[in-house]
Amino acid sequence: MSEFFIATIIAGTIFLLASLVSTLRICRKTSLASWYLLFYFIILFIIGYVGILYYFVSFPIDTMLVSIVACILFGGGAFVFLVIKLSYGSLLSIEKAVEVQRYQAEHDALTGLPNRKMFFKNLAKTLADDTSCSVLFIDLNDFKQVNDTFGHHFGDQLLIATARGIQQNISNYASLYRIGGDEFAVLTTYQSANGLEQCVDIITKVAKQPVEIDEQFINVRLSIGVSHYPQDSVDMHELVRFADLAMYEAKNTKQTLIFYHDKLIQKESNFLLMTTKIQTAIEAGEFLLFYQPVICAKSGEEHGLEALIRWPQPDGSYLSPEYFIKIAERSTLILSLTKWVIFEALNNLPRLYEAGFSGSLHINLSAQDLKSHDFYEFICSLHENDTTITDVLVFEITESAMMTDIKCAREIILALTEKGFQFSIDDFGTGFSSFSLLRELSINQIKIDRSFVSGMLTQKADYAIVKSIVFLAEQLDCSVVAEGVEDYETEQALISLNCDYVQGFYYSRPLPIENLRMNINHFKKSINEFN
Repeated sequence: MSEFFIATIIAGTIFLLASLVSTLRICRKTSLASWYLLFYFIILFIIGYVGILYYFVSFPIDTMLVSIVACILFGGGAFVFLVIKLSYGSLLSIEKAVEVQRYQAEHDALTGLPNRKMFFKNLAKTLADDTSCSVLFIDLNDFKQVNDTFGHHFGDQLLIATARGIQQNISNYASLYRIGGDEFAVLTTYQSANGLEQCVDIITKVAKQPVEIDEQFINVRLSIGVSHYPQDSVDMHELVRFADLAMYEAKNTKQTLIFYHDKLIQKESNFLLMTTKIQTAIEAGEFLLFYQPVICAKSGEEHGLEALIRWPQPDGSYLSPEYFIKIAERSTLILSLTKWVIFEALNNLPRLYEAGFSGSLHINLSAQDLKSHDFYEFICSLHENDTTITDVLVFEITESAMMTDIKCAREIILALTEKGFQFSIDDFGTGFSSFSLLRELSINQIKIDRSFVSGMLTQKADYAIVKSIVFLAEQLDCSVVAEGVEDYETEQALISLNCDYVQGFYYSRPLPIENLRMNINHFKKSINEFN
């Protein structure tokens, strides 16, 4: 018996033994019965190899056939080893790919934080274990303005820096998740209120530290809403909803932190109810249009009318426009209200002309209008039907409305300006970007906020601001309207500053079309007659 035969059979057996180890590893990773069956087959092969080796050693036969058999058995063992080794490698690759996909499915690509899916998974597990916990929803205030002003790359870097700063400081106490956009969530299992306050304190302290991005420093302001398990709810989705409600309440009231309370859900219910009422009122034609004159300061003649929506109630009162307009803006019904105001104002033009009106109609636009392509198409369709409306309509926009999405607002304003429409900045001076807006947009008119006008005779600073705005407008070739004029002395002070137009209760409250008189001699008396 040649040594070649013995060595070849032993080598084949070693390959089978190595295959047996790999097969056992595969069996531990999968529950497929075929791998277990293969495992036992390999054991039988090994026994067979040993038996053949024993037989030929016991009964030596020195022929070419024996060598061929030895080579075949060696090749069989090597083949089994190679196939199983490759299968095990493929299984590991698939397992790794699945793990990568699972990680990507449960983590945010930008910040690397666990995502919304992971948040709900861990929250469900925490609640299933009946562990007391708190859910914090966090929103970055004015993040959209940052994106529009500095670009999306800057915004992404801000999200990454904010997430990193919070995560590094709370990792020992809680878990941070990115829910989407500029919203984050924190899941903490603190057992005491002091522990939760400590966590919130850490987050707010991190937010107060300026973030450096591309050699620019920016301060991040947060709105945080908190709900507790089991105090607020034992239902996972309710718990999340309550934290979300608290966060939006903090955002709307300019507070950093709000804990959920029962009044918030009542407030949300009232919002949904009022949304339905507004929709019904639009369809039923319950709204009315009132007008407040805009007067030429020097001549005292009527220059234009500001169209203001009013909602009469069954008891004869009027619901505050500030109240239902805010709800309409939040519910996206504001575009329907804006369209109604414009339609009604244009439909009333013949009656206004008969009454002696010959000026411009001022229409207030909301932040949602300036972000809506539907609004732009609506105005374009009106313009196609009657190009002369550019001589009548003046769109009033507030600084805050433009800053909610300055890029989109700029595009719509410039596009409508090219068609001949005029724009007036309302409440000028109350925002943080007044001068940049004047530089970037084609603005025809500035309306000085009433807060400056009402105090200009008693507050030196207010007088200086009014005077400066009038001078600035003159240099920019813009007309100026002073809002909130309520007495003769204020009127005369504005005239002395060369203010172009005035508006306020001194001339007239907003009136329905039936009570309008297109004569300045009647404006100052109309308030008493109407009342």
